Amino acid sequence: MNAREKKIIAYHEVGHAIVTSVLPEANPVQKVSIISRGMAGGFTLSLPLEDQYLESRKMLLAEMSTMLGGRAAEEVMFSDITSGASNDIERVTKLARRMVTRLGMSEKLGPMVYGQKEELVFLGREISEQRDYSELVAQTIDDEVHQLVDSAYNTAKEILLKYKDKLIEISEKLLEVETLSKEEFDALFPTPNEKNQGIPYLDAI
Repeated sequence: MNAREKKIIAYHEVGHAIVTSVLPEANPVQKVSIISRGMAGGFTLSLPLEDQYLESRKMLLAEMSTMLGGRAAEEVMFSDITSGASNDIERVTKLARRMVTRLGMSEKLGPMVYGQKEELVFLGREISEQRDYSELVAQTIDDEVHQLVDSAYNTAKEILLKYKDKLIEISEKLLEVETLSKEEFDALFPTPNEKNQGIPYLDAI
């Protein structure tokens, strides 16, 4: 990895970290590193405050913005983008499509499932998906997925533009030390909003 690539990766990872720190529904940062692992040039580790079985729409939207924080940081800082966000983009697209077609989280399409899955049960693997909707619905699904991803990216970019000075400061520090623990990151960037990762509920009357 040359020096320029290392710098891009540092800003990429800190982009993830800042976005997940700012959004109340996103997971708090545990570690940020530019020490490569496998094919990844660096990583940002963020974990929920407690074990959860349910995820709210707001939590999933925050997760999408976090995943796109790296790409947004590249655009904000270098006025260009790289192939480093390819895995993030793949994951965020799959999540957005699942929200629309499997979880009923699309405002336009409502609480319905689109596409009947046929599964190889004894292997636990999905082998095909039978389309049970029209071309018009297919176009609406694509539009809704695009809208979710676009909105998540814009959220990430707005956050990083707001905290651009911190993005620069923390990225330069990361280039020096290569790894920041939770405590070290929090000292540089105290979470500006209280975390709200719980599922809302009403007490029984």
